[in-house]
Amino acid sequence: MKNDAQENEPATIDGASLHVLPTPPTIHLKTADDVRLEMAKVYRDMRQGRIDMADGTKLAYVLGQLNKAIETGIIEARMEALERTLKGRKS
Repeated sequence: MKNDAQENEPATIDGASLHVLPTPPTIHLKTADDVRLEMAKVYRDMRQGRIDMADGTKLAYVLGQLNKAIETGIIEARMEALERTLKGRKS
């Protein structure tokens, strides 16, 4: 088995080639700011040629959709809180 990972670093075994590869870092996408930072990374990688433009465009699209879903969830939570507040005032 070929070892492409550094010693004492998290590693992943590629099932097809049985090579030991470094485990990619976890990408945090729980907040709109997390998504914004990841979109910026994708953009920089496209500009520097590390990611093909077509692949980067697809990633950016998915990140944009994820950002919309996060924003929608925030808006829904705020609306529910406002409705509860207004309902409490009517009682």
